[in-house]
Amino acid sequence: MTTLLRTAVLVLSVMAASPATADGGAGRFWRSLLIPGLGQHAGGDRSSAIRFIATEGALWAGYTGLSSIARIRRDTYRTYATAHSGAQTSGKSKQYFDDLGFYNNHHEHNQFASVDDGPRATLYANTPEFSWEWDKDSSRERYRELRNATQSMERNALYMTGFVVINHLFSAIHAGRMDRGDGLSDTDSTSGDLASISIDWQLRSDRLDLVLSHRL
Repeated sequence: MTTLLRTAVLVLSVMAASPATADGGAGRFWRSLLIPGLGQHAGGDRSSAIRFIATEGALWAGYTGLSSIARIRRDTYRTYATAHSGAQTSGKSKQYFDDLGFYNNHHEHNQFASVDDGPRATLYANTPEFSWEWDKDSSRERYRELRNATQSMERNALYMTGFVVINHLFSAIHAGRMDRGDGLSDTDSTSGDLASISIDWQLRSDRLDLVLSHRL
């Protein structure tokens, strides 16, 4: 988060200190593709520039928050698995954590895997490093709930990076077409559309949702 804030302050400082200069559409396009809002600033549209850089900051802040929550929840379900099944979770693969939630113990997994996959089955060694034994079914089900919530949060963080890419592209196209008279980049239209878009967060029991709203 500290790095994000420093970057935002640096960009805003450059935008505030440097004069708006006449720049070709291609130049503004590449500037905003690199840093949303920079091309708008170069073209003299500081209002749109602020909107794009603010959206960029909000998206990265959301990504950082979601990633942090995902890491906390990841530690939670792993600690829970160790406490209730004796599993040693350090250095294990995604498949191991999947199997941990579907089988009561590693012997049960090996039995089903041998039948389903035959000679190609991946079996866990009968050693403390790979063994587990759930104390009760409800504990295993709770583990699965915790892990599913973590994966949902990780997906939301990944989606956030997609919104970042969209913001870069939208800003670049807007900056590149600022001096055209086709109405696509007119301040009253495009900037108005940007102003009518709001970002909100909805905290649920198992995830944090990003909500984009457009006021008609």
